[in-house]
Amino acid sequence: MKSLTITSSRTAAGKTTVGLGIALNAGLECGYFKPYGDHLVYSKKSLQDLDAMVFHNWLGMGSEVLESTLGFDADKIISHWNPQELDSVLKRNYENIARGKELMIVETARNYSFGGHMDMDSVSLAQKFNSEMVLVAEGDVPLILDKVLAISKCAENIVRLKGIVINKVSEEDREKIEIEIPPILKRKHVKLLGILPRLKELEKGTARLVLEKLNAKLIAGSEGLDKIVESVQVGALSAEQAMKMPTFFRDHKMLITGGDRVDLIFASLNMNTAGIVLTNNILPHPKVIAKADDLNVPLISVHMDTYTTAKAVEKIVAEISPNETDKKELIRAMAKKELDMDGILA
Repeated sequence: MKSLTITSSRTAAGKTTVGLGIALNAGLECGYFKPYGDHLVYSKKSLQDLDAMVFHNWLGMGSEVLESTLGFDADKIISHWNPQELDSVLKRNYENIARGKELMIVETARNYSFGGHMDMDSVSLAQKFNSEMVLVAEGDVPLILDKVLAISKCAENIVRLKGIVINKVSEEDREKIEIEIPPILKRKHVKLLGILPRLKELEKGTARLVLEKLNAKLIAGSEGLDKIVESVQVGALSAEQAMKMPTFFRDHKMLITGGDRVDLIFASLNMNTAGIVLTNNILPHPKVIAKADDLNVPLISVHMDTYTTAKAVEKIVAEISPNETDKKELIRAMAKKELDMDGILA
């Protein structure tokens, strides 16, 4: 049986996308194990990891995939199991899922080092399961190289780093990456397993998803919750200033701003806006709420500040949900074209 531990150089680099791409193109009976959850969702009266749900639904896996995540909070995991018990539980759950499988995909939480104090970081997990590591990297050339080479040194003589996949590469950056990165990786004996493009279609969510993930309060526009969000904009300017910016006229944007920015909110309501997140628990004038209801534009209220909210919403919009079967086919086709599947499965 082949076992791959999928990890990343930084949070939100696209581990799940790469893991799905491999599984969907491997032509093998696959299992999936994510012991430390970081995408908490409430489904069917239980807490589950969103990524595990996607693998379960898209690849028709058994319920043990959904039940194998030990938890989402480090303190609770540590208080429930001592180190020896935790190690035993991890191996038992892994073996339960791996039984009868030809390929096991183990996904780490957040990034390569996350969970290290519990021996649930990428190197520790790969070592426990006799697994080879695939590293997903994202960013500019210096950042990718610095992170990848540092991680390869950490893994050296402990586990085998199978290679790296560079993800979310824009068209304008691809040539630079293809020219500059491979020679340096080759000198350091690190294999490049593929370069995946940034696809806008994979970075779309809905206003409903944002509402649920932020555990926020819906103020208006309930009929528009299933609108697609294609971009996230922070409303830091006045309406007059904002309307001089081309980005303000983009369709399907989600605006993040304070409820006291009445002029900006009013202007956005007429611009095919997918939703507006109101920060710092500040609600707008009742006339604004009424207009949003009339136009079916969701108004979502949160307690967080604008910057924190914007970062959270960007992450949510880029997530993959189990019912997004259009994304399944996009990922399958993209991975088939761009990944070195022979090198990955060798």
